[in-house]
Amino acid sequence: MSRLGLVPREQLDAELRTTLEAFERACPDFNPAVFQAMGQNPALSNAFYRFYIPTRLHGLLDSRLKELIRLKIAELNACRT
Repeated sequence: MSRLGLVPREQLDAELRTTLEAFERACPDFNPAVFQAMGQNPALSNAFYRFYIPTRLHGLLDSRLKELIRLKIAELNACRT
């Protein structure tokens, strides 16, 4: 359970709601709670996703390798989430 209050979907910032809908189309079982928690600070959330999505989907390394790197970093830092 989130320590932050979850902003109802219909109250999310329009840009954040559009990003959430894109994530759900790409992955139908995606949990929207992270977007609802990030809805507490729409300016920060929108800036993050404007950075994250192009970084994740484009660049010199393919997405699969980036995910493997992310998992290894999480393991090295004893992150279990």
